[in-house]
Amino acid sequence: MIGTAAMMAVIVICSKALGLLRDILVANAYGMQSAAQAYEISSRLPIMIFDFVIGGVVTAAFVPVFSEVLVKRGKDEAMKIANSYVNLIVIITSVIAVFGVVFSGKLVYLLAPDASQEVLSLASGLTKIMFPMIIFTGLAFSFVGILQSLGEFRIPALISLVSNSIMVIYLFSLNRIFGVVGLAVAMLLGWASQAFVQIPKLNSMGYRWSPKTSLRSPEIGRALKNAVPILIGTWTQPICSLINTRYASGLESGRAITALSYSNKLYTIIVGVFTFVATNLLFPYMSRANASGNREESRRVMLTAVKILVFIIAPITVGIMILAEPFSAVIYQRGAFTASDTLLTAEALRCYAVGMLFMSVNEVLTKTYFADGRMKVPMVSSLVSMTVNITVVVLFSSKLGVGGIALISGIATAINCTINYLVMRKGERLLSGRDWLDILKSLICAAVMGALVYLIQSRFTGLSNIVCVAVCAAAGFAVYMILALILRSDEIRFFKTTLLKRCAK
Repeated sequence: MIGTAAMMAVIVICSKALGLLRDILVANAYGMQSAAQAYEISSRLPIMIFDFVIGGVVTAAFVPVFSEVLVKRGKDEAMKIANSYVNLIVIITSVIAVFGVVFSGKLVYLLAPDASQEVLSLASGLTKIMFPMIIFTGLAFSFVGILQSLGEFRIPALISLVSNSIMVIYLFSLNRIFGVVGLAVAMLLGWASQAFVQIPKLNSMGYRWSPKTSLRSPEIGRALKNAVPILIGTWTQPICSLINTRYASGLESGRAITALSYSNKLYTIIVGVFTFVATNLLFPYMSRANASGNREESRRVMLTAVKILVFIIAPITVGIMILAEPFSAVIYQRGAFTASDTLLTAEALRCYAVGMLFMSVNEVLTKTYFADGRMKVPMVSSLVSMTVNITVVVLFSSKLGVGGIALISGIATAINCTINYLVMRKGERLLSGRDWLDILKSLICAAVMGALVYLIQSRFTGLSNIVCVAVCAAAGFAVYMILALILRSDEIRFFKTTLLKRCAK
């Protein structure tokens, strides 16, 4: 399991690095100008509607059912269920895609009513190009669920690497010729590749597509029954994103849309490297453990993941809050992306970081609920946090500004995570006193590290941003690890043991 996690970590890091390069190239080419605003609106719409209509249902509702059939009735029966489920997803996403193309203009206006007419017109045309990617998104996520349930994690981890490669190649070679319209086509091709690249591995593991669909089977019925609470439980991100974008379109002459986007991409890339590995590796494992009646093992894995994520994400959160401005400048400030754009992006990034630790832990807690078949708790916690986000942004968006909107998103994530933990703790003992002590050690180390980084950063204000970030990151990492060793953190011992085992091999 550790070897698989290490392999996935390498793949995900490479994929996220390529995704970051893609975002840097987009920022370099378009900055926060009208084309950038239109591209952001149109690229966000299909994914947002996909998340709202079907989203996490694709894997979260399917994997527990597939795993149970796999354990109790064998691979052949599980593959028949998988085929019916894939066909159902294709039908649903095709309907959504047609809807999006036909009503692209109205959807663009709904998302960004205060954007300029130039932005709205361009965004409507780009939306027509990109909306069919919903079909490929549904297929890709369905294939991911099948492969991960069968113990194959490398190919699912590679799909983003492939799609990001297509966009990076376009931005380096053809963007000057075809511009933002060609970028939309490249994005569509990238999402299509995420589905197609998994097919050879699926076939080698026994999956064969067939038009035969048994939508009335008990297993499909159970997956659909689970779908509603899961879907509502995943609404926080798309609905809050819709509301935030809608009200951001009236701030900073529309630049707030791109500032929130650029900062959120950095935020999700940083958190995603670790949470993707943890949750996507552990979810099928916990589902199989629960299907076999081994609930204690499932909980042990979950708690280990939470503590490791806190150990990793806590110092990153503190560092991002302190170094948001030079970090944003190093990443984006070149070409069409100006110093003013950097300040706006850094403001949002610093505020988004408030929810970084909560987001990573909540991913593990949510997947634990789904693996247990307990769908209602994430649904309720999502609704509560979503209500807080929407209410505050709608009432106070003009006073909040870009940073305020990002801050409310972070606070909503914290509320979501807290509710999920408190409800889970009611039914069973979760974190022991020793577990809390380990978490406290990580937080103390991060706080002390942050104080040092702040002092160093204040001394390097006259030097280049890249020197400032490099020196602060190196010093912060060294101090954090030394403190963790002094405090004898369980997590540092875990990494030392793991590293020694890897070296011994």
